[in-house]
Amino acid sequence: MTFFETVGQARIFLLLLYAGFLSGALYDGARGLRRVLPKFLRFLPDMLWCLLTAAACALALAAGGEGRVRLYALLGLCCGAGIYCLGIRRAGLYLLRFLKKQKPKSMEKHAER
Repeated sequence: MTFFETVGQARIFLLLLYAGFLSGALYDGARGLRRVLPKFLRFLPDMLWCLLTAAACALALAAGGEGRVRLYALLGLCCGAGIYCLGIRRAGLYLLRFLKKQKPKSMEKHAER
């Protein structure tokens, strides 16, 4: 038995990196739901996000084999959420803004009538 068991650490890190991506995407989905719900129901998407994120993290830790929370696992989760929020999310929002500006010519003809 060795002091450092590094065989499964990369796998767990990557699984939690993906769980972080998923957490960021779920948060954006919850944010969209929060905007359309009435004020007294706006807590429901947040609770759903918490439950789904906890389930994704638990599944990622269980799939990694150890089931223990280590610093590199938390780092993987934070890196995944950070990469999503700073990279993928911004690119997606930019693409949505660009597509909203580009109107098809058929829509422009209907607007003139």
